[in-house]
Amino acid sequence: MTSIFSLPPTIRCAVALFLLPSSSHFPSKSPIQTRHKSTSSHHPRKVQYMRAPFSYDDSLKLLSTLQTNRAIRTSLDATTDKNKDAIPEMLEWFRKAGYEPADLARSGIKCVHVAGSSGKGSVCAMIENLLVHHQDYEDVDAVASERIQGQLEKIGTYTSPHLVDVRERIRINGAPISKVLFLKHFSALWERFGRVAGNRDFEGVEPLGDVEEVRPGYFRFLTILAFQIFMEEGVKTAVVECGIGGEYDSTNILPTEAVAVSVITKLELDHVGMLGDTIEDIAWHKAGIIRAEPPAFTAPQVQGALEVVLRRAAVMGADFAVTHRLPVLETDTITLGLLGDFQKDNASLAVVAAAAFLRDIGVDAESLPTPDEIADGDPLPDRFVRGLETVSWPGRCEIYKNGNLEWCLDGAHTDEGMRAVAKWFRGKMDAAYAETDTATMLIFNQDERDGNALLCTLIEALTDLEEGAVHYSRMFKFAAFCPNEAFPVAKGEEERDLSKQQKLLRTYMNMDRNAVAAVYSSVGEAVHAAVRVSDRTKQRALVLVTGSLHLVGAWIENVPEKHRLRSGK
Repeated sequence: MTSIFSLPPTIRCAVALFLLPSSSHFPSKSPIQTRHKSTSSHHPRKVQYMRAPFSYDDSLKLLSTLQTNRAIRTSLDATTDKNKDAIPEMLEWFRKAGYEPADLARSGIKCVHVAGSSGKGSVCAMIENLLVHHQDYEDVDAVASERIQGQLEKIGTYTSPHLVDVRERIRINGAPISKVLFLKHFSALWERFGRVAGNRDFEGVEPLGDVEEVRPGYFRFLTILAFQIFMEEGVKTAVVECGIGGEYDSTNILPTEAVAVSVITKLELDHVGMLGDTIEDIAWHKAGIIRAEPPAFTAPQVQGALEVVLRRAAVMGADFAVTHRLPVLETDTITLGLLGDFQKDNASLAVVAAAAFLRDIGVDAESLPTPDEIADGDPLPDRFVRGLETVSWPGRCEIYKNGNLEWCLDGAHTDEGMRAVAKWFRGKMDAAYAETDTATMLIFNQDERDGNALLCTLIEALTDLEEGAVHYSRMFKFAAFCPNEAFPVAKGEEERDLSKQQKLLRTYMNMDRNAVAAVYSSVGEAVHAAVRVSDRTKQRALVLVTGSLHLVGAWIENVPEKHRLRSGK
């Protein structure tokens, strides 16, 4: 946690302007049931915008002082009830920001709400792009065309985490919001929380406590910021990804009237400290986004998880369906913009969700595929095909060429994700070795989950030979383990704790029989080491960078775009 007193003077002045200790306490019970229709007559406070007292870079430093989800998870012990106050607290913060959940519905926003363990980001990106490709939709009825185009004129998307820039989390029409727009809304929200906490003029007040006492944590703050931006900037359609879980996730203050479709992607054991240590526990939390009225779709799940999801859907009386891989995606007629065979499952879920959303806002049913037609393998409409083929989602099964090096990037951080990445990379390895002698390298890290278990899953999946596959004495000729820090330790900074990376190194060397492996204090150093190995051997090299989206983001910071050539499939 960063103390305000450790911030640069200019930032301390900005914080001091808005900061007083808060004496408010959160209610022990939620004042409203978010699934019920609200009859509140509240009208949102008019946002007062002024010239921000700090720059965009300053706003990032202020944001970094807020408590992260990771810090919250780490601070909880086994006896802590991690969830009972989550929604009441989020509602209280939303009200302090000047809003009620019903304001989202009153603004005209219709959302696709997405929960799951793996594939959430990819599904959100695909749904977003499918909807963007319907922005110029024209109905035979001119009035209907105008209404539908108005609903799709601005399509907002809220996802997490980001790779390099926090603005990646909040997008409009497929692009991160501008720095100007971010700063405009960030400064207004930052100030509003400060003024509510003190309920007085802040000029000249000395800071008396840490920033989080008067403002929500990092993810809650960004969720409120995204909702504020969507409402104030006229967004009428939004794709919203849950952060952790579903039932108690910060995004689940969305009122039923503002949700058009609910989606649950592949479920795995993840965030067990928050959600429980069985797949049934995980499923219960994720299924918490299912509402009584909007249709809901899920990817195929293991039996225990599916039973829980189906029970929760039945209790809600939801229109619920399990979406299997679409037959049309098993043909060569559509080339997905996202690599990896598993993306066909994500694309199938995105198609049915997008079609349901478009149907909800009044798009002519004849121009949309019905569930039966999709299941029967009928061709998809052109807009759907273009949406699937042009989608982009950085850090997920991406390939970049840089000289002799081919960088294979994927931020997989779950067991199933590791298996999917292994299958994808093994295919690249076999194809490369069929052409020429190739050096394979690994850059890996995962320090929030069980990184050693994930590393074992990766190596085991890579060595699980299929008929006709090439046999390798070892998977990688070089391996590097490093924290998710982009650059080396600066002069005067404390040395980084590399104990987790040392443990990963030992696990790896026991599995892959490779002595050419090392621990580095930053991703930049690992990248340079891979380049040196490639230069020394003069071989074509495939480098797999995986284990964490933050690791991939740090790689992006180290390899300038001008030195990256995106490879084909």
